[in-house]
Amino acid sequence: MVDISNQEHVSKIKGEVDIATAKQFEDAILEQLEKEYPIIVLDLTEMDYIDSTGIGILMNIKKNVLKDGQDIVLYRPKRSIQKLLQLTGVEQVFTIKK
Repeated sequence: MVDISNQEHVSKIKGEVDIATAKQFEDAILEQLEKEYPIIVLDLTEMDYIDSTGIGILMNIKKNVLKDGQDIVLYRPKRSIQKLLQLTGVEQVFTIKK
């Protein structure tokens, strides 16, 4: 269960994030950021796969899109995705709640 405060909004990411679904993934995150929630929690418990396109979107949003005071937290990625996040350095940039 995700611990949600009044400062957080949870978005559940399901299935695969790859070149075919990247735009949908990016649009969903940007839509939540526009609502100016201080913290967006991406619940990755049902994400099965993410490729370099999806990783690039996460990094770009973290670097260029977040407004002052906003943050994105990655919640409970599967072991295979967590390993990829470690290998690509995403784990050093994002807070990951396990």
